[in-house]
Amino acid sequence: MNNDTLKQLEAPDSDGALEDRSYGIYWFLLLVSLVLLCLIPDQAAWVDTKRGWYTQPMIGSTLGLVVMAMFSLIRVVQSLKDFRNSPIGRGDNTVEMVFDGLDSFRTALVSSLLFFLYVQSLELLGFMLSTAIFTTVLLWLSRLLNRTWLIANLLTVAALILIFRVGLHIWLPDAWLYSLLPDNLSDLANQYL
Repeated sequence: MNNDTLKQLEAPDSDGALEDRSYGIYWFLLLVSLVLLCLIPDQAAWVDTKRGWYTQPMIGSTLGLVVMAMFSLIRVVQSLKDFRNSPIGRGDNTVEMVFDGLDSFRTALVSSLLFFLYVQSLELLGFMLSTAIFTTVLLWLSRLLNRTWLIANLLTVAALILIFRVGLHIWLPDAWLYSLLPDNLSDLANQYL
């Protein structure tokens, strides 16, 4: 072996060291969770029920946001301890650091964006079409989209419709797309699709 090969073998993995010290995503998650916690009283109303406070619609989302804020805060405190060694402390470009931190979470961010679009499309396209498109896009992004997985996907969506619509009687608001159909077909589509 020559000297260059030995130096490469002995040198620590600088990419791994930089990735371990990238806390930008935790700052972002802390900020988002705190903003959403502040918006909860305006976005989720208190419902009068005799089943108990724990059945309120805002409790689940509040609990999830509090957990996200707590664990993000732990990582933010760790980042403050490492501030001298951080890119901001060294005077590096903060915008580049944030994008470098978000780059390693690209799949999670794209999946979150797709889920947001899925939830927004429920009122437009209906449960069946929105769910089928969402899961098919996820299969395509994970490079699993072939005939077998597509059929399994469609059968799973049909099973979800049977479980939630027929079995549990959970209904969503009428979809805009189905309002374009004649009245009889529109009622049928809104009821089962």
